[in-house]
Amino acid sequence: MKIYASTLLLGLASMTLVASPSRAMDADETRLDSEAQQIDKDKDAGTDAQKIDRLAKQFKVPESTVQNLRNQGQGWGEVTIGLSMAQKLSASDPKTYPMTSDALVKVESLRSSGEGWGKIAKDLGFKLGPVVSAAHHAHHEMRETLQQEKAERGHGEAMEHHPDRVDHLDRPDHPDHPDHPEHPDHVDRPDRPGH
Repeated sequence: MKIYASTLLLGLASMTLVASPSRAMDADETRLDSEAQQIDKDKDAGTDAQKIDRLAKQFKVPESTVQNLRNQGQGWGEVTIGLSMAQKLSASDPKTYPMTSDALVKVESLRSSGEGWGKIAKDLGFKLGPVVSAAHHAHHEMRETLQQEKAERGHGEAMEHHPDRVDHLDRPDHPDHPDHPEHPDHVDRPDRPGH
């Protein structure tokens, strides 16, 4: 009985160890799919032109590369994940894929053959977790950049609506003040007690 229980426990432990990487990959793929959906639904990340510009700059690819992915019917989430995956591949194998755009060709070929993101990452020899982080970061950067642009535009519009308002951006933080001489009426006033 003890031998049977030990064998059973050993078998369960080995199944858990074998299944763990798969479960981790599944969890990362679920997180990645969730991130893609959030990116697709985000109405506050800017216009299509702004998204193309930001993704091109962030992943160091031409704007035409991002536009081509969109022309293929990919959502913003899929575009962002594909670029994140390509960036990871380029970083992990720079001799074969010296540029993100080179790696993107490989990622897109695997994706068009029907592979999921988890399988692609496994085939390319890296974990999916960093790709999830990169996609999340790209989404965050798109939103942050748009908010900064809105704030800058708002400041410019405020100046246009109030031309008499003085902009104090050129004023030094701590201007030097000349020493103020003491007030003469405080020094020699005989009518004040204590002086």
